Amino acid sequence: MSKSFFYNCSFEQNAEFDAVKIRELVFSYASQFKQEGRLSSDIEVRKNIFELVGKQTEVDPNLIDALLYSDLESENKLLAIPQTNAQNLMHRYNLSLAQGALLNSMNIVVKLPSSTPPARLRQLTRWLKFQRLLCAVDKNKTDGLTLHIDGPFSLFRTTQKYGFQIALFLPALLLCPEFELEAELLWGKTKKPCKFQITSNDGLVTHYADSGMYRPPENEMFILLFKKRIDEWDISDTISDLDYSDDLLIPDFVLKRKTDQKIVGLEILWNWNTAMVERRIKDMEKLKLQKYVLAVADKGNLGKEKLSQIPKSVYLFKSSPLPQEIEKIINSI
Repeated sequence: MSKSFFYNCSFEQNAEFDAVKIRELVFSYASQFKQEGRLSSDIEVRKNIFELVGKQTEVDPNLIDALLYSDLESENKLLAIPQTNAQNLMHRYNLSLAQGALLNSMNIVVKLPSSTPPARLRQLTRWLKFQRLLCAVDKNKTDGLTLHIDGPFSLFRTTQKYGFQIALFLPALLLCPEFELEAELLWGKTKKPCKFQITSNDGLVTHYADSGMYRPPENEMFILLFKKRIDEWDISDTISDLDYSDDLLIPDFVLKRKTDQKIVGLEILWNWNTAMVERRIKDMEKLKLQKYVLAVADKGNLGKEKLSQIPKSVYLFKSSPLPQEIEKIINSI
């Protein structure tokens, strides 16, 4: 528990000074003084050495003593302690225990129910990509979404950095209202195989800010408008009917045709940059998603020269997507 508290403290670090170089010069001059028999008194010697080092490094000689070991963690000055209480500290401690276990994982399977909101799924997939985790995705109608994540011990060469990335992903997973996690571990010095399980009912608490569930009011307006103007298609915001596999594209809406139950995913990008749209299009082409429509607010910065590169499943709209135009696209793909 002390580590959980310690790692959230702020310490002063003198990054502008090279403590290693200063230390080497001090020891070098001290050895030289001793060989030359110039040791008169400790105070006088220290003063002379610090002055020589100060001239060579352009550092105030009065600061040399304080900087001598300033690169060592034990010498860093405490600036601030986290504003917390006993309960929050206990939550961080319990979370760190689970994170530590995942550092020894071979593979991790995360199951999310089909009722998980699309915004939450996109938030989670952003964390997967941000942490550069090796992940495959399965989606089906009954089980929702399953993530297969490679653990540090599954790599050809175990890397501590990748293990930390796995650990940093766990607090993001805890933001999901329901989930099941099962990991295969190689535990202890003998690397004994064992299983580690966490569910949303275990009481682990995240310290990450929940910023991924914002739902634009324009989406609510679009649902109402679509239901009012389109009779042949139903619209919902759950992924229970999707059967895509091996991808991390999560639509905002699922459109289902009443006559033959044809299903199409619809994602609306209100705020975006060119790189984001191009990446989405490349993902759609790479995964050969024929039943996925991307509606993009046209802010005039895609460029006319790029319009010919946009497939027919990408719909550019001015102020708001028109249900009739969406219907034309989903009927044609």
